[in-house]
Amino acid sequence: MIEFRDDVRYTESNEWAKFFDGVVRVGIDDYSQSSLGDVVHVEIIGKGRRVTAGQPLGSIEATKSVSEINAPVSGVITLVNDEAVKNPAILNIDPFGEGWLAEISPDDPDEINSLMTQSEYKAFISR
Repeated sequence: MIEFRDDVRYTESNEWAKFFDGVVRVGIDDYSQSSLGDVVHVEIIGKGRRVTAGQPLGSIEATKSVSEINAPVSGVITLVNDEAVKNPAILNIDPFGEGWLAEISPDDPDEINSLMTQSEYKAFISR
């Protein structure tokens, strides 16, 4: 069963975003990881790089496909989860926890409010 969280926001490209302590933590959601299959490689552009909402901040290679990871908000990457890069299978095990990918210092913290809530996202993926 697909897990949905009400403490994060969602993008149309299946990333989740959570604002806390002045940063936005980013990952792929459970729906996305289950659709991709076994994740075998993760690449995130480096710490200190500027990203734009909706534009790639990295990629994920899985047994079924290669997908871009898009930034949910604009800002600067302040942290990359090196453990997820070294052990990409963690995305299949714990996409909302240990499988997070990067943290972004947002240009506008309110930008996260433009992303979908849990109920909006459920409706979006069921279309």
